[in-house]
Amino acid sequence: RLAGAHGRPVTVNVTIPLSTLLGLDDHPGELDGYGPIPAHIARHLSTAGLWRWVATHDTTGVVLDHGRTRYKPTQDLIDHVILRDRTCRAPGCNAPAQKCELDHSIYWPLGPTAACNLGLFCKHHHLLKHHTGWQLTQPHPGTFTFTSPTGRTTTTRPTPTGPTPPPPQPEPPPQPPDPAHDIPPF
Repeated sequence: RLAGAHGRPVTVNVTIPLSTLLGLDDHPGELDGYGPIPAHIARHLSTAGLWRWVATHDTTGVVLDHGRTRYKPTQDLIDHVILRDRTCRAPGCNAPAQKCELDHSIYWPLGPTAACNLGLFCKHHHLLKHHTGWQLTQPHPGTFTFTSPTGRTTTTRPTPTGPTPPPPQPEPPPQPPDPAHDIPPF
């Protein structure tokens, strides 16, 4: 039953400082759900597992980023891109996200496996990107610029999800003072 929780396989996370992993020191590792473990055990466990890079803040230990060094994105990253893109990102295509494939804007391993380098494309546009003269850039996460073989560019942007506040209204200009109420102070 545990193996199917949330549709994901069981994962055991061992966090270990790079300096300890390399044998430069013996700082303890961290076994999620258990606590600190000796350096030699953390090193041993790390030799048999699937590696996923996790960047943490030096002082607070808060996770800042993860998983950019492998081809296959994490489920959380897949979910993020699906929620952001919602449809095929090719101009004029509205194929729903569930029928699209995840694609690296800059081919992996030259580009990271990260939201800023991933997008959704239906099978047709995914193949078109890889097998024709079209070029693709992602200047901002979710914004895609397509350049045709003749040099013409088209940009698609993500559609807002959920309600968006109306734009702020400009303040009316100040009214001139009413001369009837402009009584001299003397």
